[in-house]
Amino acid sequence: MSRYRTYGELDDPFSEEGDTFFVRMNNRVRPSQLQGGEVQLSQNGRMDVDGTWQPRKGVETLAGKIILDQNSTLLPFVITKANRSNGVVTITLRYSPSRTFKVGNQITVEGITGFITDPNGTFTISSISFVNKEIKFVQAGEDEFFVSSENSIADGGSRISTKLDFVLLDQGSAKSVFGSALFSDPSSEFIDDFIFTATDSYCSILRLKDKLEFRANYPPGKRVTKRCHLLQAFNKLFIFREDKTTLVSTPILNTIEITSASLSGKVVTVNATGHGLSGNDYVTISGIQNFTTDPNGAYLVTSATTNSFTYEIENSGTESYNIFGVSAGYFTNFSDVKSGQYTMPSYIIDSNASSANGVVTINESNHGLELGQELTIVKGENNFSGFADTKVRVSSVTTNSFEFNLIVQDTTSQLLVLSQKKPISYFIHQPAAPFGVINQRRLWLPYFYTSDSSPTKRPTTDEIIASDILDSDTYDVIGNQFRITGGSSDFITAIEPFTENTLVVFGRRSVHRLNGVSGSLQDVQVNVITPDLGCASRNSIAQVANKIIFLSDQGVYALTFIDEYNLRGLEVPLSEAITPVMQRINQQYVDQATGVYFDNRYFLAVPLDGAVENSHLLVYNFINQGWESIDSINSLTFNIRDMVIGREGSQNFLYLISSSGSIHKYEGYEGGDQITTTTDSALPQILDVSSELKTREYAFKTINRKHFSRAEVHMKSSPFSKSNGTIEFQTTDPDSVRTAVNVDTLLGAELDSNEDTSLRSSVRLRGYGCSATITPTKGRPFVRAVKLDSRIINRKTSSVT
Repeated sequence: MSRYRTYGELDDPFSEEGDTFFVRMNNRVRPSQLQGGEVQLSQNGRMDVDGTWQPRKGVETLAGKIILDQNSTLLPFVITKANRSNGVVTITLRYSPSRTFKVGNQITVEGITGFITDPNGTFTISSISFVNKEIKFVQAGEDEFFVSSENSIADGGSRISTKLDFVLLDQGSAKSVFGSALFSDPSSEFIDDFIFTATDSYCSILRLKDKLEFRANYPPGKRVTKRCHLLQAFNKLFIFREDKTTLVSTPILNTIEITSASLSGKVVTVNATGHGLSGNDYVTISGIQNFTTDPNGAYLVTSATTNSFTYEIENSGTESYNIFGVSAGYFTNFSDVKSGQYTMPSYIIDSNASSANGVVTINESNHGLELGQELTIVKGENNFSGFADTKVRVSSVTTNSFEFNLIVQDTTSQLLVLSQKKPISYFIHQPAAPFGVINQRRLWLPYFYTSDSSPTKRPTTDEIIASDILDSDTYDVIGNQFRITGGSSDFITAIEPFTENTLVVFGRRSVHRLNGVSGSLQDVQVNVITPDLGCASRNSIAQVANKIIFLSDQGVYALTFIDEYNLRGLEVPLSEAITPVMQRINQQYVDQATGVYFDNRYFLAVPLDGAVENSHLLVYNFINQGWESIDSINSLTFNIRDMVIGREGSQNFLYLISSSGSIHKYEGYEGGDQITTTTDSALPQILDVSSELKTREYAFKTINRKHFSRAEVHMKSSPFSKSNGTIEFQTTDPDSVRTAVNVDTLLGAELDSNEDTSLRSSVRLRGYGCSATITPTKGRPFVRAVKLDSRIINRKTSSVT
């Protein structure tokens, strides 16, 4: 081809510009100002160390949504619209269908009006879309649109449940999910990782190695009613409920050896010697095979004796199960942490204690005891020797002696040691708190609420308090309580341990440092790091080497540990390059953002574009020193409530927990996104990963207008599947777009797995600059390089538009 064009007033040679590597995203500056390797947009993409761009792996579903128990009954669903087309009626529900609706099962419709052929009645479901909230069934009739109202309802089965007398089979069905955390038992022989998810009515527990679900109860009458914080500390798991008494459990997985199991009707009877279960406990049964009616799963125990227990399942049957290889187990339930008046034991020692006719007399000058006061026998000799830890109550008092009843032989002049609880004014039990952290063997809490049995709000929100060492129940309000902001117009949003002797306390508009938090707390110093910048979301905080990263109102910032005495904040936000994206965050719900550091990346889940839950993941790559992608799931119903890092076997993975309790392994599936939207055990939906790469604008370092003649894209298929996609070109000044061309059109076929290619396409556009948008539609192809050819046109001195 000729080096020069053969027409025009001023001939120019062709110029080439492009990128042979991709490292980061930048959409703050104009596309033509980006440097080599920077891109305008990377959506659901990864930029690896070799400089290639590739769509991310898919999401693997480990557990479906848990906000509806498998045996719970729903009220009817309101129909928002309905129509018939080609003999198929489509109804759209206000909320996503529950598991009561299944293809092939019946549906009952009522209250639809404005029809020619009546669509009300009972029909067989032909298809369900949980994403679009649609259910379809076949019915002959003309094509028509129906009128729906609040009285238009649908229910699974042959009847509308609210029109009947019925009893709910309550397996502790959950309605909301409020928090999650990872728990590992370091004292066990085989360290397993569990994800604990706090629902409103119970705690769901997923063992990662085999995806087995367990459950644990809350104390009777106690529930979780708002966002909570789960923390593992001192081999316990705490559920901080803000203004309610904290719940605690020592999560021990108890295993049961089953001797037999059978089904009669809906009742499964299990024989297991000394199983330790009680009625309304949860038990998990797994490994039963070759059954007619499946008894496996997590269930509430309906009745229990010493050596047997029963539970109810959804379907009826009669059979005896083969118990070979069967596993059964349950977790310790939660209880309240200690609350109310803090007391310490005080001892009464009488070496001449006597008893007669079941009445014990103790001589103690000015003992101060009252009638009915409880005492505990600590130690006794001779006839009193077998009563250690026995509790007794005072039955008679004089100034220097008292009596209590005890079934013991008559005796005189024997040693007896008793203890009583005396209130200590400067110690308190664990106060109610919205969250907590563990540092230097102490539990640190924001001191917003009292430790009363029914906690009340304290008048300040800028104080923190620390427990005694290795004692989560004892707090010194004199020596271990610290006021952080000095009463300024700020409040504490987060506490983060940093180095062995430093604690960083975040306010909403300031950041503070506590030095001297190891050992005794007598010399703790509180210093201000910055008075102008705070943390908008506690869960967004992550530590990376010598940095603390967090989300503020001004973007993502980092505090850097310089030396033993210096902790400094970056002047420029880490999110500067994606400022337009940060401005899309719904500030009303920014406190729900959550972040985590994993695989040399900082993942930040945020609510974008008016979302009320975290809808997108912003990914910062520390190796490339830039923002790598804006990730999302191709579903309006999917969101991210929490993120945890856990281990399956010997490898760690990132797990997402949604607001419905579903648990997903991120980038754990070589395909689309596996998303489960119902509590049904059917396979999840496979959604396409909507990935896109938009390059910088190639302006060839000149502001002249150019003619973009052709382009070349280097691409390679992944080893696991063929690849396809589209390539589109856009110019500015004037703005124009070259219709997208498919990869298989350029090649004549899809790109085979593990094959690479050089795709060449004509552009034939004019403008100041030109960019390319590559949208994979099949597989996970690597994009290695993009190149454009252009030449300057219109070198006239006259102005153009």
